[in-house]
Amino acid sequence: MKKKSFLEEQGISMIAFVALRSLFIVVLGIWLFQFHLDYKLPRENNLLLFFVAIPIFWATLTQLWTSYGYRDVNPSWLLWASHLLSMLLLAGTVFLVSVVLNTVADILDATGTVLFHAVGWTVLLGMVLYDLVDASR
Repeated sequence: MKKKSFLEEQGISMIAFVALRSLFIVVLGIWLFQFHLDYKLPRENNLLLFFVAIPIFWATLTQLWTSYGYRDVNPSWLLWASHLLSMLLLAGTVFLVSVVLNTVADILDATGTVLFHAVGWTVLLGMVLYDLVDASR
């Protein structure tokens, strides 16, 4: 007989937990980084930052995000560590997307700003969707 996980003992499904956790991080992160703090990258046009550093950070984040699934981790402490890492990776991605969106908003017209925000937020929702699909396996 398989032992129930902590979430199952509490009557919470894995997909509901992951959905609430991920959406909370995305909504809170967008509000905090993009609207409340209005954090921006340095004013000088630092191409190294835009075309080297941020893509490397983001590629590393997404590689870690998709390198294994919740089904692959067996001990409960490793599952909780995986959840913690997933939360940090998603929060880091929200930060990077928000900072880039705030920085480029000054140089784009209204249509470009709306479209760039749609692309950035689609990336975040895509990461949440990937997490939900992985949790439902």
